[in-house]
Amino acid sequence: MGGNTKPDEKDKSGRLKYLEEEGEKQRKRKIQYLEGLEKIRNLLEANEKEIKYNLDWIRFHENSIEKHEKKIKETFNFDEKKDQEEKREFHKKQIEEHHKKYIEYHQKEIESIKKEIEIFEEGIKRCEEQLEFIERKIMENKI
Repeated sequence: MGGNTKPDEKDKSGRLKYLEEEGEKQRKRKIQYLEGLEKIRNLLEANEKEIKYNLDWIRFHENSIEKHEKKIKETFNFDEKKDQEEKREFHKKQIEEHHKKYIEYHQKEIESIKKEIEIFEEGIKRCEEQLEFIERKIMENKI
């Protein structure tokens, strides 16, 4: 006796159900990656703004240092010279101990965020590939 070469309708129905569930899982996963990617990109933008903010402050302090150095050279009054030197040192300290440290911190954050972006983009790509495969299998099983 010849065997039935066509898959049983119950098996076919079960396969379709399984494939549709897997497709739904991949769609949800892709949405999670996309939402996460948006949040991560917002973090990237915020860190880039923080770096710009601190660079602007560094420029302000550098300009102030130049002004204080000019006053130091121009004045012969000891107290005024000392006051200008203290102000100059304050600006130098702000650059070195504050703004450069914040820039360094935000640059490290940006490096990490860029790695996360790559991971999320790879996840989205994998989901899309899996969805294409599942859709192809669904079409094959509907025939």
